[in-house]
This record gives sequence, structure tokens and C-alpha cells, in this order.
Amino acid sequence: MTTTKTRTRVSNQNAELQKKLLKRLIVLVGTLIVLFLAMTVFSPKIGFLFGLISVNRNQEDAQNDIKPNVPILAGVPESVKEEKLNLTGYAPSGATVKLYVNGPEAGSTIVGADGIFNFYDIHLNSGRNSIFAKVIDSQGKESDKSQTYVINVDKQEPKIEVESPEDGDTIRNLDKRIKVIGKVNEKATVKVNGSVAVVRPDLSFEFLMGVSPGDVEIKIEATDLAGNTNEEKLFVKYVQDN
Repeated sequence: MTTTKTRTRVSNQNAELQKKLLKRLIVLVGTLIVLFLAMTVFSPKIGFLFGLISVNRNQEDAQNDIKPNVPILAGVPESVKEEKLNLTGYAPSGATVKLYVNGPEAGSTIVGADGIFNFYDIHLNSGRNSIFAKVIDSQGKESDKSQTYVINVDKQEPKIEVESPEDGDTIRNLDKRIKVIGKVNEKATVKVNGSVAVVRPDLSFEFLMGVSPGDVEIKIEATDLAGNTNEEKLFVKYVQDN
């Protein structure tokens, strides 16, 4: 009787052990199946998702690295005769434009809705000045600097040297013409009795003017790039004679 009970208990224990082993086997197989599916089915999708996130992040970084367009300064003169200057230019509306004169920042202004900005009464030094500008957009990003312009403050009037004719000369010919020859000391527009003369690269000029017999007044005007003007007057006599 005792032996029979013992055999029954051992049998029950073996059955329980087999159930536990079966459960562990099922769990192990299930885990392996899940891992297999993750590697073969979901892994490419996960990789694509991470790749997409990476690409978008790179695009955002690239967009953040884009600088605003440089401003354009319009009609900047080569030379002026005053130490103050007004400037106009173009840039994206609503942006801030900073102006730099001879190195330091000289001022800032906001671009209007029409894309135009203005600076007034910019102080210049006597002689040579360098000027450029930059744009600061609404996100605080700064553009590269614009073209650098050199502006010369020139307060001296141009000098005129007349080589021919000389004051008081009597000119004799049959052409009813007097050739005026001279030179200036800087780039300038030269007029003889109101008509523009040709100024050569070496700053010499020549003008053939029509005259009538008698006393002739010759007025030579020179205006440099800064707007400074000088004039010389000669009085000669023309005789229609060979």
C-alpha cells in the first residue's frame, strides 16, 4: 500500500516537471519567433524611420546654415566734397541693415516694405573712406558683407592749365576756328564756352571752337568727380587772314 502511494506521488511530480519544461519551451520558442520577426520584418522599417529622422535633421541644419542675401548699395559716388553722405540700397523687407565705415559700425536701419533702406548724414573722413553693409534677418542670422566701396572726400577744386592760346594772343587763319589745348590735374568734365571738350586718359584736353573776327572770350570750366568747379578765362583776338 505504501509502495503504491509512493509511485503515485512520483508520477505526479514527473507530470508537474514536464508541464514546467513544456511552458519554458513554449516561452523560448515564442521569444525566438519574436526576435526573428523583429530582425526580418521590422528592422528595415525601423532603420528607414531613423534614416528619415536623420535626413530631416540634416535638412534643418542646412536651412539653419543659409545666410540672408547681402544688401545692395545703390549709386555710391566715387568722390564727394562734403564729409556727410546719404546712401540708399536694397535688401529683404523688415530686415536690419548695418553700415560699416572705415571698419566700425556706423549705424543701422530697418528695410521698408518696398525693400528700400536709407542712411542719412553718414560721417566721412577727409580723404579716402571704405564702406560696406550687412543684413541681419528676423532670426538673427547675418549675411556676408556687401561690396566694399571707396569714397574720396575731395574739397579741392581742379586745376586748369591752358597751353594754347595764351591770354591776349591774336590768332590768324582762314578756318574761323581756334584750337584750345590744356590739361587738368584730376578726373574732371571740361567745358569750353559751355561745350564739352574731350579729356584724354592723361588728363589733357582739346577743343576746336568756331569764332567770328574780332575779340573772343574763351571760358574754360572744369568740374571734378566731387562736384568742385574751377574756371579760367582768356581774351584773344581772331583775324581771318592767311
